[in-house]
Amino acid sequence: MGRLFTISIRTILIVGFGGVTAVGIALALYLGLATAFQNTRDLLTKRVESLVDHMVDTIDGRLRPVEAQARRIAARVADGRLPLRKPDAERVSFFFDAALAATPQIGLVALLDRRGFIHQWIRGAGRVPTVDASDHPLVRRLVDAPAADRKSWWGPPFWLDTLEAGVIVYHTPLVDRDGYLGYLTFAVPMADLSLGLARITDNAFVLAGRSEVLAHPLMIDWRPLDEQAIADVDSIYRGRSALVPLTELGDPVLERIWSADYQDLVMIEQRGGTRAVAADIGERQYVFLYRTVEGYGPVPWNVGAYINVTHASDVVRRLDLAIEVGFGVFVVAVILSALLAHALVPPIRSLARAAEAVRDDRLDDVPPFPRSRIAELSGAMSSFDRMIAGLAEREVIRRTLGRYVPEPIAETLLAEGGGLTPTQAEATILFSDIAGFTALTEALGPTRIVEVLNAYFSRMADIIEDHGGVITQFQGDAIMATFNVPLTASDHAVRACRAAMAMDAAVASETFGGETLRARIGINTGSVVAGAVGAEGRLTYTVHGDAVNRAARVEGLNKEMGTTILITETTARLADGIPLSPVGATQLRGQTEGVSLYTIEARAVPGDQVSP
Repeated sequence: MGRLFTISIRTILIVGFGGVTAVGIALALYLGLATAFQNTRDLLTKRVESLVDHMVDTIDGRLRPVEAQARRIAARVADGRLPLRKPDAERVSFFFDAALAATPQIGLVALLDRRGFIHQWIRGAGRVPTVDASDHPLVRRLVDAPAADRKSWWGPPFWLDTLEAGVIVYHTPLVDRDGYLGYLTFAVPMADLSLGLARITDNAFVLAGRSEVLAHPLMIDWRPLDEQAIADVDSIYRGRSALVPLTELGDPVLERIWSADYQDLVMIEQRGGTRAVAADIGERQYVFLYRTVEGYGPVPWNVGAYINVTHASDVVRRLDLAIEVGFGVFVVAVILSALLAHALVPPIRSLARAAEAVRDDRLDDVPPFPRSRIAELSGAMSSFDRMIAGLAEREVIRRTLGRYVPEPIAETLLAEGGGLTPTQAEATILFSDIAGFTALTEALGPTRIVEVLNAYFSRMADIIEDHGGVITQFQGDAIMATFNVPLTASDHAVRACRAAMAMDAAVASETFGGETLRARIGINTGSVVAGAVGAEGRLTYTVHGDAVNRAARVEGLNKEMGTTILITETTARLADGIPLSPVGATQLRGQTEGVSLYTIEARAVPGDQVSP
């Protein structure tokens, strides 16, 4: 069929038209654009607030418990439950070791007495030698401080040689019935803050004031360039600053945060103290999102992230173009007469029917549009056709995303605009890795090891998903899977054990990429916090909690105990019908309480009826 002859609206307008049509078009255009603009603005604002709220909550979740622990210890000293004037050294050491275990974000606790001596306890190392820092000015100021000046406070970050880490310190005065005793100090490694924020988004940051960086993905493994010790006494009151000047961090985008030409974003409403500004840096456009937080040191912190919106800004430009074109159509429509109304009704009805089909997610039912001699309508229908093609492409994206994120998570993320509400639930965590993987990697080389891993992971993923588990992480040769989150299952412990039995049987009887492997599996049940976060170009689903750490550590004990599957007593109590054998009790690294361990009987059949 040849090219369809079209008539310009301008030509039709000259013929004449009624004002009623012009008013109707104008109202529809105004309401549609206004609604689309407000909906887009609300969505972007909520996503920005959610991202910044998550980052601030992450910081509060790590530092507020430190303050609470300090208050509890100070209260015990004040009422005499923890005597420090004539202390029982063993009891005091036990108490502070327990305090470190209860607050995992604390790396070191120090007790400064009235003489200027510092008694220190390090996580995992216990008590270390006492340091005489009585000649240090800060120590003297703390020891000799008048009662009115004694208060709890967060000190500036610095490099602590004792922990070989940059730390944030919290000081609180200790007073018993007989008076002032000294100060209690907690040291929190700063790398934990950088790591926690990096899990939310790659471009997260915390600035102390405006010119120094406190947390950033580049600071997870940061060390001072000058390795020469500044102080002759190794104490938490001496050492280098742990803050990095903004200009020396190595992030050229963040370096421009205060010097870039800002434009407030009309598309994002400023709420809750969160600032959102756009800046052109080179040929790219970025949005800086940040909020000022006070109370964690002598200067306020600016907590935020930046996003590359170079391509996303095209959407805003298209919206501006639509507004401009719409206004032009409105001006032209004022001149039109009833003839244009007659020409517009059938195509508009076709568009309405197509919109209803799209709303009901019936893309295959969208009818073909009738051909129109009006050039603008013909173009609008072509645009709608392209939109339908884009929606079909979104479905392909959902299926593709499901290859990298568990399918239930992918569907929920797309439905909820990239976010999942964090949930807390009892779940069973399964950790697995390949025994001797390092030696195997060296023997096979990169190409072969990837083939082996792909075959192994594919087989294990099929087994885990067949038993109702969700794989939340592949890391190196390791697999982490969850049962009961995000997919609920009342028999999650049994499902995890049966999955482990099937995995063990498959590894024992099959080869992967032509290689025979050996795998170790650890299982633990407990309370976890699960959720997914969204950022520009990336979605991550995470599971946190002590139950996760225990599962990982139990998996590592297989090597010491000569087993392939180990489960904790919390899982064993729920694993009805699983053939278990006790292997003994042990104490996990970093935890004070022992744990009883069981193994599943070798090559057991899932139907065996044996309980621990």
